[in-house]
Amino acid sequence: MELTFEIMHVFHLHNRGQFILARLLDDGLDFELKDSAELGGIPIYNYIDMPRLLDDNNEQRLDVFIFRPLKPMQEGSFAQGQRVELILPNK
Repeated sequence: MELTFEIMHVFHLHNRGQFILARLLDDGLDFELKDSAELGGIPIYNYIDMPRLLDDNNEQRLDVFIFRPLKPMQEGSFAQGQRVELILPNK
């Protein structure tokens, strides 16, 4: 399964690692991260989080997710606004 995301921000938390904030562009799709998932060709943990971001109506945004790469990425691996595919294995 492939889902399209838009990169919003890439950041590093001291002693926690790198994180990728991305917006799901495919409406209404549920998904589950599994081992060997990749975001834009970067292997990611089977960990996902949803930040508490609010829209203009003060409602939680359910289209924004945080991913964590398995290995440190090089600077510039992703750019804000870049569209990437989340590849989910068929396991």
